[in-house]
Formats: sequence, C-alpha cells, structure tokens
Amino acid sequence: MARRMKKLLVPVMLAAAIASGCTAATPAEPTMQDLLRDPAVGEFVAWQKGHGLPAIELEPSGPAPATPGGTRIGGPVWLAAEEAWPTDAEGRPMSFLAQVDFSALPPLPDYPESGILQFFIARDDLYGANFEKPEAGKFRVIWREKIQGPGKLHMGKPFGDHGIDDYSPLYEGTVEQGIALKPKRVEQFPSTESWLAERDIGKLLESDKGGRIYTFADKQYEQAPPRHHVGGHPGFTQSDWRAAPAYQDVDRVLINLWSDDHIMWGDMGQGQFMIRRADLLKRDFSKVFYQWDCY
Repeated sequence: MARRMKKLLVPVMLAAAIASGCTAATPAEPTMQDLLRDPAVGEFVAWQKGHGLPAIELEPSGPAPATPGGTRIGGPVWLAAEEAWPTDAEGRPMSFLAQVDFSALPPLPDYPESGILQFFIARDDLYGANFEKPEAGKFRVIWREKIQGPGKLHMGKPFGDHGIDDYSPLYEGTVEQGIALKPKRVEQFPSTESWLAERDIGKLLESDKGGRIYTFADKQYEQAPPRHHVGGHPGFTQSDWRAAPAYQDVDRVLINLWSDDHIMWGDMGQGQFMIRRADLLKRDFSKVFYQWDCY
C-alpha cells in the first residue's frame, strides 16, 4: 500500500507544482559572451577574422532617380543608341535586375573606381539560373566603363512590354520605378555555410563542440542579418555551390541580393553574381557566375 501511495504522490506533486508555477526553471540560453568563453568558439572566430574581406552593404533608400547612373535594383536602365535590349538564346527579352555604379561607392580593393555594371536575367521559372553550371545560365552582365555618346534611358522593361514579369524575383513596383541602394563600407566574414569552413575547420564543426559554434553563428546572423552587398563573402540559404573543385577560385562578389520588400528569390532566398579575382582585375566581365537559392 505504501508503495502504491508513493507512485500516486509523484504525479500529484508534479501537477501541483505545475499549477503553482514551481516547475524546474529552463536553463538560460547562453549569450554570445558566454559562448565566446568556449575555446572552440574562439577558434571559429579567429578563423573568421583570418578570412575577413571588405564589402559595401547596399541599403534600400527609396525610389531610384531616373538617371543613367546610380546603384539600384530594377527601374530605369541606360542603353546606348541602337543597342538592343538584352535577350536570351530564344530571343525573349530579359529582365533588368540591378546595376552597380562604382563611382558612387566607397573605394573597394580590386574593384573599379568608376563605371557601371548592369545585370540582366532570363524570364523563366529558374530566373535564368543553371544550377549545375553557374557560368552557363541565361543572364547577361554589361560593363560600361563610361556612360557616353547617344543613348536612351529605358524604364525597367523593354519598349512595348506592358506585362508584369511572372518569372522575375522583382516586385512590379521595383521593375517600374526601381529602388536606390545606399552604400556603406563594412568588413564581412565567412559563415559556417561557406565551403572554406568545410575545408579549414570541418572536423571542428563535426565534433561535439560544433553545436556551440553553430549556436554562436546563429546569434551572429540574428545580430547582423545579411544585406545586399558588393564585395565581401557570398551568402547562402542552402549550401555553397563553390565547394565543387571547378569553382573554388570564384572568390569575388559582384553583387549579392537578398529577399526583402522589393525582391523575392523563391522562398526568402538570395541571388549572387560572382567572378574570379584575376578576371575582376582585368575588368573581364565575360566570365561571371550567377546562382541563387532559397529555403
């Protein structure tokens, strides 16, 4: 009888404790300062700092002005006189995605100090991407060392094209008016998703210490969520496509655009155009890689 009463008392006492709010306290979630005391986390941070790269964050700052220059998503785009609107291999007009005006950005090592890069992508269900070969997608990058000679400012889409892009990451208002991007110089560090992490600290991340490193990395993300940027490191919502040996030297970001109120890559994803440093230094923008992913 005593044993039976003891068994009954346990759930009764537990129920009483729950009712009175006297359940065991949930352990407090560790802060970044707590996590930094862990030698494994310290090793991860030291690794990140060793791979820091300068970057220009691009903050949306309202409607883009109707001028040939300026860094923006969508909106007006300048084409030289007699220059045809870019098309894909089937002759379908592409979408004007964005442009970077280097003369309006803070100086960035390796990158031009002037000139404009314009980015166009095909209007299909993959936004022109080739997920197997990022260099072989349906996209076009136009480098304009100078805006000179006769030309025309087109308002975000080909002349006579009055439809909404069903196959474009840009929202309709972004296509029509464009969103200006305000630059800010920062330093960026690789994330745990970077193939560099797998190469350099893969064993550490896979060890029993990896959990605290990933927790710390999550807090880094919460404190400084990714933004549109030029330079720095690419971001990913899935895996780093550069892990393939053929792409491990693709190391410079021409532009990385994240989903926000003006652009949406699938389910809250991101898209990026990248280039090898050697080609960037030569200003050879014929060898560009384009990829995007989403959750």
